[in-house]
Amino acid sequence: MPGTERKNVQPSSVRTPAELEVECAIQLRRIGNNLNFRHKLLKLIAKLFCSGT
Repeated sequence: MPGTERKNVQPSSVRTPAELEVECAIQLRRIGNNLNFRHKLLKLIAKLFCSGT
């Protein structure tokens, strides 16, 4: 369209492999923490409602 200009888009910053590894490790730790919390919560609920004694 005439009269419109494209905004200057800066290229995405290039990440080093070390930065990618750190970010990946952080994401995996978050996933693991969430799964661990869910597992502990389910075990607690099972103890409360399914006690065999």
